Amino acid sequence: MGKLKFSMESVSKIYFLDNPYPNGHKIEVFSWSGRIDEYGFIWFDFHLKTENYYANDDENSEEEEENETLSNWDSKIVWGNYHACTLSSNYWNEQRGIRINKPGEKLDFDTVVKNDLFSNDLPSEEHFDDDDLAFSIYLLGHDSCADHQIRFSKTDSNLYDITWTGKIALTYSGDDEFSHDFKAQIFNTAFEGFHYPKTWTIEKAIEMFKAQLANFEEYEFVDLNPKSNKREYKLDKLKH
Repeated sequence: MGKLKFSMESVSKIYFLDNPYPNGHKIEVFSWSGRIDEYGFIWFDFHLKTENYYANDDENSEEEEENETLSNWDSKIVWGNYHACTLSSNYWNEQRGIRINKPGEKLDFDTVVKNDLFSNDLPSEEHFDDDDLAFSIYLLGHDSCADHQIRFSKTDSNLYDITWTGKIALTYSGDDEFSHDFKAQIFNTAFEGFHYPKTWTIEKAIEMFKAQLANFEEYEFVDLNPKSNKREYKLDKLKH
């Protein structure tokens, strides 16, 4: 996962609405990839990590120390204790993410990214199982997030701008209500290709991808470790 390259005009940031940092937090690492699982289901994975919450904060928190009524969400001191955010479907070696193909239909990548993605995983009052959530988040401890909406906008350089919103529950501190919101804006990022199970041969991968992907001829297998004797590939879109 490479570090993002920022321009002065478009810094990728995530905003946690009504937290003590209204200017948001710069995203230092962002990754957008896909994978096909052993059943032929295809998923998008996203991973981001911010800089330290307090990286650009020149204000001290002396006044806050005297205000004991602040909630965890409102307290810079609490945010500072947890340093930075990781929001991801695959960082903790979990198989989460958002499924993007439908049974009986071949997946058209270009059609998928023309529409918003929804995780549809906001728990009901009767049922909350963290394993059902599409993403994991480390925010003020290992908290929970759900109800994601992800929008793609293709740029002139065949990269993508992404707007990603969702809801957060501070479950680490015992609050299971998804009462907080975030919005991430990512600029000029590339899709990194589709991974497949390491147990598959390249022939099995070709067979499965051909069966599930529209316009398979527009893809190529790319060696993940060209300098290694170990052959491991992902399927990526051909660069035009």
